[in-house]
Amino acid sequence: MNPVEEAAQMSDLDKCVQCGKCTAGCPAGRQSRLRIRALIQMAYEGRDVTDLKELWDCTTCYNCAERCPKGVNTVDAVILLRNLAVRRGNFPRLHVNAIENLYRTGNGFPLSLEVAKIRSVIGLDKPHDVSTDAEELSKLQKLIDILKFREMVQGASK
Repeated sequence: MNPVEEAAQMSDLDKCVQCGKCTAGCPAGRQSRLRIRALIQMAYEGRDVTDLKELWDCTTCYNCAERCPKGVNTVDAVILLRNLAVRRGNFPRLHVNAIENLYRTGNGFPLSLEVAKIRSVIGLDKPHDVSTDAEELSKLQKLIDILKFREMVQGASK
């Protein structure tokens, strides 16, 4: 059994009756090419979906899983398939940038100077996160180093 088939089996994709309720209720599908029903069917068939851009369009909102009359947890399948994709180096370059930003600043998507200026003008403080505390940022960096997270995502293919 290949790793995609294993992910499909672990997520009970064999229960899917292809009713389409998952795709019909998918907010990401309205704005992208994601058709969750088709994606899980391909995974169930053992086809390698780890290089498909649509795998990353899912917002993991669980709308599909909540609508499924058979209780198929498509989100678990997406997460397992994404994990496999990352191990294969298949993920959007944006994620590499976010991880580097997270390591450097404590925020995956730090405020741009322009947004920070607008926030200041309208009276909003800088958001409080790990980037505002040097000790906490150091702890986060240590965790990322121990997990070798940055090494894992180097060389993203997309």
